Amino acid sequence: MTMRLQKNRFTIYPKLLLGFLIAILPVYMLGIFLNHQVANSLREQILQSMQSNVKFYLSSLENEISKIDKFKRSLVVDEDLMTLGTIAPALSENELRETILRLERKLTLLKDSSSYIAEVSFHIPLINKKIKPGTYVDGVPIDSLNQIRTKMQQQLSPLLWWDNKLLLSSYYPESAFSNRVPVFLIEIEIDQNMILKDLRNMVDQGEAIIFFNKDNKYISNNRLGDVSDEIHSLVTQKNSSSNDRAIIENNGKRYLVSLQRSPNYDFTLAIYTPESVIMRDFDKFNILFWVLFVLSILVTVMFSYWIFKTIRNPLRNMLIAFRKVEQGDLSIRTSQVSNDEFLDLSDQFNKMVNQLQSLIQEVYEQQIRTQQSELKQLQSQINPHFLYNSFFILHQLIEFEDMDNARKFIGYLGNYFQFITRDAKSELPLSQEVKHSEAYVNIQSMRFGDRIRVNFEPIPEQYGLVHVPRLILQPIIENAFEYGLESKPSEGVLHITNFTRDHLLYIRFEDNGTLLTEEKLEHLSDMFRMNSVGLEITGILNVHRRLQIKFGRSAGLEVYRSDLGGLGVMMKIPLMKEDET
Repeated sequence: MTMRLQKNRFTIYPKLLLGFLIAILPVYMLGIFLNHQVANSLREQILQSMQSNVKFYLSSLENEISKIDKFKRSLVVDEDLMTLGTIAPALSENELRETILRLERKLTLLKDSSSYIAEVSFHIPLINKKIKPGTYVDGVPIDSLNQIRTKMQQQLSPLLWWDNKLLLSSYYPESAFSNRVPVFLIEIEIDQNMILKDLRNMVDQGEAIIFFNKDNKYISNNRLGDVSDEIHSLVTQKNSSSNDRAIIENNGKRYLVSLQRSPNYDFTLAIYTPESVIMRDFDKFNILFWVLFVLSILVTVMFSYWIFKTIRNPLRNMLIAFRKVEQGDLSIRTSQVSNDEFLDLSDQFNKMVNQLQSLIQEVYEQQIRTQQSELKQLQSQINPHFLYNSFFILHQLIEFEDMDNARKFIGYLGNYFQFITRDAKSELPLSQEVKHSEAYVNIQSMRFGDRIRVNFEPIPEQYGLVHVPRLILQPIIENAFEYGLESKPSEGVLHITNFTRDHLLYIRFEDNGTLLTEEKLEHLSDMFRMNSVGLEITGILNVHRRLQIKFGRSAGLEVYRSDLGGLGVMMKIPLMKEDET
């Protein structure tokens, strides 16, 4: 049970480790939270920067297209264009050629007015010619013109995506209810390469651009992967918003997207960049943060273990020393190399053991002296009444010439006084103590005759070798005669029996005396419980104390009212010492 508790206990090392982790983990949790907040703030700032770029360039592009559109509208009402589209057959060949030349020069001026114009031309069905800057060609695709007109009627924006071209076109007349062939059509092709060039100058190295309309016709540098479908879906889902910032995913990659729609020309400009590119430096910092976190945990574990070893080793040495002291080894001394609190503890322990050893030696010697003094007092204490009665009995035996009993009686007295008065060892085998007690019982039996009957059960031979203090049986028997049986005129009984249980030898003394009151029994019990030095040092209390000095707290005497009605005394003698169990 003790080993199980020791294995399951919450030792110092996990307490130290848990304490350090509790101290640093909130800091790192706060760091992770701040890290997350900084990442979100960085994304938001980047998106705002991208949004500003998109807005600026979109405004510039709208202004440029608006300027081109105004120039185009001025050409719609041009006199030469109207002449060629309506009354060209009435012109002479020379007038027709001069009119075409003037239109060519005007188209040249229009083309040179903006770098965004890739090509500009007039389609005039009446003369079946396509006029371009500096030249003209025969042939007008009527079907294509009708399709372009139909497409332009279906949209509000003047910009038209047609045949992979971005066109800014006008036709005359602009009536939606007329199905006849247009008188003329002005077609201005916007230079997509120039748009891409300007967009490339606008964006950073890690960004890409896409320029598209609602039909998903787009211009893109397409260097970071085609995400046009995702961006177009984003615009479709948020059709009510003219601008937006978002994070989309494509093929497992996250992209930061900033886009803005032009309400006048029905196209959207978007800048997108992989989040990994934008967050590259931050991700490096984030990796360093987690490396630092792992290193901190490792350092915490190692530092906790170092503190644990610094504390555990001195404590373990002290614990070993305490266990040796517990086992009775007072010669143990501890030493501590480090000059810290454990050195003070070690010095105090050594002082304590020295003092304890001195006190134990003093107490032990005092107990021995007290025991020997009490034993000598018992040996020297011969009851005058007992001595007078013994000599009176001897006188009567001689007077009645009962020499056999007189010789026996003298032998009993001789053995009794020899045992009492000789200065021998304070301990002896239990068998010798029983022999002396039997001699005392025989003397008392000859004294009282048939008035008192003593039943002395023999001690088993194997327990007769147990060494016990001298004079532990006779004082109890003497007490039974003097305070319980001496006043009985007849039929006095004293039973001395024994039995063993739990490595203890029990010797029981029971009489049928009538003088024991409950007050006397309680007073006698209190004397055994108190076991005070201040009480009398003779009689059965002395026996109780000497048994406990010899064998420990499990030995001694207990008093009770016997089944015979008188005093009962139970003597307990351990068959092995307490420190041997």
